Amino acid sequence: METKSRYEVISELEETKRKYLIERDSLQAHIDGKEKAIKQLKRQLEDSVEELGKFKSTVEDKKKTYAELIDSVDASLKRMSDVSQAPRK
Repeated sequence: METKSRYEVISELEETKRKYLIERDSLQAHIDGKEKAIKQLKRQLEDSVEELGKFKSTVEDKKKTYAELIDSVDASLKRMSDVSQAPRK
């Protein structure tokens, strides 16, 4: 078992006190960092909500466009089918 001198004990206690002081003094910085992160998340959420609103407003137009594209592909497939079934001379 190792016996510590009074100087070593005092030194360790002072070092522990220093660590506690540093931690105590950095608490506000931790709070500020977390508040900033929350503000950024709120901004991202607001942006996402705005983007969703814009997307919802264009859905009907996109549905019409896709329906037209599908009809166009169907027409092309029908023409290809008609051409391949036409009697050859």
